[in-house]
Amino acid sequence: MKIKKKVKRKKDIKDIVVETAEIQGLLQDLLFRLSQVFERYRTLVLASIAAIVILIILGVGYHYLSLRWDREASVLEESAYSSYTEGNYQKSISLYQEVLDKYSGSESAPVAMYYIGNSYLASGQSEKAIGTYNKFIKDHDDQVIILPLVYLNLGYSYLNMKDYNNAISAFKQASALKGSLVADRAAYESARVYETAGDKVSAIDRYEYLVKTYPNSPWSQDASAKLNKVQGNIPKDRQPKDHQQDNR
Repeated sequence: MKIKKKVKRKKDIKDIVVETAEIQGLLQDLLFRLSQVFERYRTLVLASIAAIVILIILGVGYHYLSLRWDREASVLEESAYSSYTEGNYQKSISLYQEVLDKYSGSESAPVAMYYIGNSYLASGQSEKAIGTYNKFIKDHDDQVIILPLVYLNLGYSYLNMKDYNNAISAFKQASALKGSLVADRAAYESARVYETAGDKVSAIDRYEYLVKTYPNSPWSQDASAKLNKVQGNIPKDRQPKDHQQDNR
């Protein structure tokens, strides 16, 4: 049996014209529907576009404004630091305060607050220094480099006020913070405050911690000398357990 091939009928020109007309009709219908949707939400669409444009303009403007603020704040900060290094603490406080007032969002703001505290401390105004350092801790706890320095100087401020408990707490915090550049010095100062306060046992503990943890620290040598001195003035039964075991 011979199988006949089914031959596809070629489209007639009329068929093509009909299909084209149908497509055009669908497109026109789609455009009509879209125009209706646009008309219905015209105000919302235009408002959204306008809002996006405004946000872009504001973003670009804020970026360039921030750069300008940082430059201006940096110039003022340099002038304030010059006054600080010259010992003109009242002027440095005034200039650094100007940085905070005018450029609170700049990169110079945390530095300015830190040096205001330092200026108060250097000029003997420990109570104001404490207030400034505590405000820094509250407002700029993300400043991982400066924060240990703030705690260290906070400890010195409390020490000037003979507030030994808070001084020790601040020094320990300066030593414990991750990445602290003054961890060894802060450990030494906490030991020294314990010694000054008459707590020889705790002083020995902190001196030993410093010597063991930071053997290459410039503070370690002095700590070793003080450790020997303090240990000679305290009975063995009152010395820290680790030290008693070392002497056996």
